Amino acid sequence: MKLFDLLSAQRRFIYLAVAVASAAGIWTALTLPSAIYPELLFPRITVVAEGTSLGAREEVFTVARPLEDALSSVQGVRRVTSRSIRGSVELQLYFDEHNDMQIALQQAQQRVTQAREALPPAVSMAVERLSPSVFPILSYNLEGGDPAALYDLALYQLRPALSRVPGVGRVLVQGSASREVEVIADPARLAAMGMSYADVAQEISHSLAVDAVGRITRSYSQYLVVADQEIRSADSVGSIVIGNGVRVRDIARVQLGTADRVSVIAGDGRPAVLLNITRQLGGNTVAIADSIARIAATLSKSLPPGVRLVPVYDQAALVRDALSSVRDAMLTGAVLAVLVLLVFLRNARVTAIAASSIPLTLAITVGLMARLGQTFNLMTLGAMAIAIGLVIDDAIVITENIVRHMRLTDDRARAIRDAMQELLWPVTTSTLTTVVVFAPLSLLTGVVGQFFSALAITLSVAVLVSLVLALTIIPLLAEAVLEPEQVESEDVVPGRVPAARRIGGAIARGFEALANAYERSLGAALHRPRALVAGALGLLVVGVLLQRVVGSGFLPEMDEGAFVVDFFTPGGTPLGESDRQVNIAERILASEPEVAGTSRRLGAELGLFATEQNRGDIVVRLKPLGSRSRSSQEVIDDARVKINRAVPRLHIEFVQILSDVINDLAGAAKPVEIKLFGSQLDTLEHYAQALTPKMQAIDGVEDLYSGVSEPASELHLDVKGPEAQKIGLDPEEVASEV
Repeated sequence: MKLFDLLSAQRRFIYLAVAVASAAGIWTALTLPSAIYPELLFPRITVVAEGTSLGAREEVFTVARPLEDALSSVQGVRRVTSRSIRGSVELQLYFDEHNDMQIALQQAQQRVTQAREALPPAVSMAVERLSPSVFPILSYNLEGGDPAALYDLALYQLRPALSRVPGVGRVLVQGSASREVEVIADPARLAAMGMSYADVAQEISHSLAVDAVGRITRSYSQYLVVADQEIRSADSVGSIVIGNGVRVRDIARVQLGTADRVSVIAGDGRPAVLLNITRQLGGNTVAIADSIARIAATLSKSLPPGVRLVPVYDQAALVRDALSSVRDAMLTGAVLAVLVLLVFLRNARVTAIAASSIPLTLAITVGLMARLGQTFNLMTLGAMAIAIGLVIDDAIVITENIVRHMRLTDDRARAIRDAMQELLWPVTTSTLTTVVVFAPLSLLTGVVGQFFSALAITLSVAVLVSLVLALTIIPLLAEAVLEPEQVESEDVVPGRVPAARRIGGAIARGFEALANAYERSLGAALHRPRALVAGALGLLVVGVLLQRVVGSGFLPEMDEGAFVVDFFTPGGTPLGESDRQVNIAERILASEPEVAGTSRRLGAELGLFATEQNRGDIVVRLKPLGSRSRSSQEVIDDARVKINRAVPRLHIEFVQILSDVINDLAGAAKPVEIKLFGSQLDTLEHYAQALTPKMQAIDGVEDLYSGVSEPASELHLDVKGPEAQKIGLDPEEVASEV
């Protein structure tokens, strides 16, 4: 039994299977998550420990080394690196590509918990598996009020509402000020009472406990007895008795205030609170953004007068634009492919049969793509756009051969059977050749491998689906639709309309003339093999030479509608002075006509990092592309010159948001990094400074940084032990009093 006989006997099952698979693919397309890039998984874990006031050197021995020793025993860890700054330590754990990162994260959290006893008590730690979910897809500024009031509003009202949106990972609130009750003690009164600052703090702490102290039963009911001493006002702290009938307000001034500023958050040049919203792995970026926008619009109506919730960054807008562009390209390619078929085949029914493979293939491919863990992104949609020209090839070859055989015999079944048997293996092997070319891309590792794996899987699935459809549904459609007398006509449309017939005749004559010219030129070329080889070698040389002058990069240049300015001031620069310099840069950016708004962080960064007070970033939001005359890169080039001229001591670097995220995830914050290793830090710094001017002279290099930072100023307090003992103090008590 031939293949066509089997298909013809089971035609109803095949129709049903194709219909169900296509319907499943269409339903999947309506629910499949969408993002700008594939789901990227990185074999890295980040640990950030902060909360002390120690210098960088002390952080190395007090925090970094105990954590390194503990984390080095995590199963599968390949390398552990740490970066210590004043008050914080950042550790990076690198694992093998195929390591189970969920188990590794649990083990890392366990090791950190075990090492906590060896760390200073004030240290707080965050352990995160590095993935795109660490970085925000949406950012909002809360502007128009007192910074402390804005922070409370964002923390206690906005964040709970936004966190309930399905798919949202975290809502991180960053502000410049948080409320606190300040107790400013009088040293003279403390000395008169024989108390220290630590004694007052301990007494206040003991008086503010909330604890369940027991149960009592009365009147057939059981009551829980709770000792509740929560702070409800500054007066409640001032009324605390600390000994001998003395209250806190007798020896100190108690008032409402804000915690010491270690960061500055601003929006459009004014104090603000920043809300960063991340998505869970597998979350739909567009759906999350739409839900957040609806909730934000509702919450904005209940905000106090003058307070505004302003969008700063919306990755979903870029996703929509990118996906719609690829979708339009796919539709345009499909329409052009059908028109070309119509022109060449000159038969509407034959064209319709061949063209039916395009929507069927795309629908079934989406369903299979989802089962393989893929999402809608630039790589998968790009693969489907490429596949349009490939998936129709098999259908065209099969359909055209069926038509040719039907013109040779009036037996339709025999014609289709012979046509199928004739091309079964040639079509199969040619399709498998395409799969063999692209499939190895899925074997690449690292960030590049994850990008190209999505492309290779989607493209391979699409061409295999097209092969199956060409060998199954296309012959059945030909059997159902085509008649021998219909394929004899070469009219573009049925009915032999005179105008259409004249157009078809003109097209046919043009193709015949083109075929004759091609035949003559091919015959002439085949008689000159040396000239052909020489021409091929010449084109090869030209291609190699052009490859040297064509630019290269991992990500394509795109206008995201926003960009980031990373900055830092010299080491030891006070927060206020850094704020002044950055404010100048922010005003320059705001003066650009294409800029719609800015959001600034000083002492904090985008992502999970240990950040010094002299470092931060500015997120610049641009107007829609149709409302500005310059691209984002042109705005960057102009702003770079102005900022370097106005604030020469401020080191700046301009990056696109998505490329910045990818670089951070890959462990390389810059597109090109040169790392120096050695035992002497001074020698390494000297060598780096010597290399800097040479690399600066390289054409195309921008935002070069030598990596040598100015040391932060410190005052060292050496306690004289014998003298301290004479007055009944030890060095730790002296340091505590200071």
